Amino acid sequence: MKDGGRMIDGNMLKNALISGSCEISKHFESVDAINVFPVPDGDTGTNLSLTLGGCAQALEEYTNSSAGETAYYAAGELLKCARGNSGVIFSLIFGGFAKSIEGLEKIDALSLAKGLEKGCEEAYAAIDKPTEGTMLTVIRMAASKAVSAAEKGADVSETFAAAVIGAKAALKSTRNLLPVLKKRGIVDAGAQGLVHIMEGMANATHEKDVITVKTSPKQTEDFSSDNIYCTEFIITKSDDRSVTDIRRFLGEIGDCPAAAEHSGIIKIHVHTNSPHLVLQKGLEYGELSKIKIDNMRLQSSASGR
Repeated sequence: MKDGGRMIDGNMLKNALISGSCEISKHFESVDAINVFPVPDGDTGTNLSLTLGGCAQALEEYTNSSAGETAYYAAGELLKCARGNSGVIFSLIFGGFAKSIEGLEKIDALSLAKGLEKGCEEAYAAIDKPTEGTMLTVIRMAASKAVSAAEKGADVSETFAAAVIGAKAALKSTRNLLPVLKKRGIVDAGAQGLVHIMEGMANATHEKDVITVKTSPKQTEDFSSDNIYCTEFIITKSDDRSVTDIRRFLGEIGDCPAAAEHSGIIKIHVHTNSPHLVLQKGLEYGELSKIKIDNMRLQSSASGR
């Protein structure tokens, strides 16, 4: 973030997110093209672009000088707009960051680093079986480098730069952590997408960019998964029950499970052969909205993959 070492206020945080959205929208096709894990459905870049793009569009009209309030609002929009496993994970990361800086008017270097660390913790805790060599590895190493830099006296810009350096190092390591990536000589798509977003945030300006999202997924891999229905929806909670039970259920009924919670809503994502059971489970928690069930096998055939 080009702030000359100053503390980050709400407007700067807003522009950083818009810049991150712009950056992933430039690269979504190349990220889609390397999407082979956990399933080769060729949409990781698209999902991240739509997730960040939706949030950026909402932020266009948002004005609040408080970093904590801006982060809280953005976390809610990211959750609502989250697409796919990668989008939900990013919303978890930023949701944890928002919790960490709650109540702060401005963010200093240590608050920034601790926010990234909290985002990492939230993402790992929400995934039933965290896999290294993914976005999780990137945010973990990014947070570690940021905390180390801040504790040594680095300013905000230097701390975020250290986080990006850590993220890039983690990205390189992904090809050695997952056999499917090593075989193809590529890095993880979600990890690459997160690096693009962080680079965009680090290079943020004070301009109010207009976000235009274009989606043209390109993927040459054949679809290969036992679970063919990508199931996503939002639950508006009717009580204070924990999401732990539904997270466990998602892991039992399919793959790529994720459940993220913010301000009384839960975003659900899972690949399964029984979307009706996922919907039934969701109804135990509250009202459902924005239901999307896609047959990934048919999508793959239609696109010629």
